[in-house]
Amino acid sequence: MVLKEIRETVEVPTVMLENGLGIVQKQINLKSGMRHNIVQMDIFQDAVPVSENGLPIIIEWFVTPFPVIYSEMDIAPTYTNRGQMAGSDSVLMKAICKPDARDPTAFFTIDQFPNQFLGAQPTFSFYTPSLYLTGFVHGAGSDVISNIAFSFYVASDDKKATIVSYGLGRIRERSVAQGINLMQQGRTIKPSSNVGQTFPMWKYGGIRPARMLRGNALADFFLPYDSNNSEKAITTAQIRQYLAPSRRMQAFDTAFGGFDSVKGQIPDWLRFGLNRGLVSGPLRPQQPPRKLADNGNTLMF
Repeated sequence: MVLKEIRETVEVPTVMLENGLGIVQKQINLKSGMRHNIVQMDIFQDAVPVSENGLPIIIEWFVTPFPVIYSEMDIAPTYTNRGQMAGSDSVLMKAICKPDARDPTAFFTIDQFPNQFLGAQPTFSFYTPSLYLTGFVHGAGSDVISNIAFSFYVASDDKKATIVSYGLGRIRERSVAQGINLMQQGRTIKPSSNVGQTFPMWKYGGIRPARMLRGNALADFFLPYDSNNSEKAITTAQIRQYLAPSRRMQAFDTAFGGFDSVKGQIPDWLRFGLNRGLVSGPLRPQQPPRKLADNGNTLMF
C-alpha cells in the first residue's frame, strides 16, 4: 500500500459574519480516475481566533469531496445554520471546535469524527478528484472574527479505478452531496405510548413461555403419512386451521400463538417461512406457458 500524504493549511486574517455565520473554504485537487481510500486524517489548531465583540464562537470543520451547503438547522440555541451531520455519506471528516468558557484566549476543544482511534485505520473511500476544507464560523450577528489558522493532514491509499466504478462513484457522490435544508430522520415516542417498542418480557422478567405441538399423533404434523402413502400432504385449508390460532394476539406475559380445543397448543413459529400462497391465497396450480417473440423477447398476455 502506497500512501499519498496531503498537508494543507487554512489561514484567514478576518472573517465577517452575516447573521451569525461565516464560511471559510479551500479546495484541493486530486488525480482523476482513482479510488481514494482514506487511511488517516487529522486537524490541528495553530492559533486562537479572536472575536471583535469578545463573544464566544464555534467553528465546524468539514473535509468533503464536494462543497458543504449550510442548512436551516441550529448547532446551538443562539448559533444557526449548521452544516451536514458527521454521519453523512458525503462527509469524510468533521470537527467541532469549541472555546473554553472560562478562558476565551485558550485553544479550542476539538471533537473529531472519526476519532483518532477509528481514524488510525482505513475508513471512507471516494472517487471525486477533489477535497474541500470548509469551516463554518458561528458567532453573533455581524461580528468580525480574526486570526483563523488550522492545519490538516490527509493520508489516502489511491488505486486506479475502472471506468464503470469511477463513473458510478462520482454520480453517487454528487447525488448525496446535495444540500439538505431541513432534516428529520428519527421519531419521537411518548412514554405512555411505548407499546410494542421493546421485547415484552423485558419488564415481566424471565423467559417468555412457549407452546409446543402435540406429538402423540401423526395427524398433528403438516405432512402426515402412513404405511400406504408416503408424505401425503394435507390440504391448504387444513394448514390454515393451524395458522389461524398461531397468529392470535396474546397478552405480554403469555406465549405467542393460540390454543385449539382439538389440535391443542399451536405455537407461533408454525407460520415462519411459509409459502406466500398459504397466507395470501391459494397457490396457482401451474405457471402460464411462456411465449417468446422471434427476437427472443418474452410476450406478455
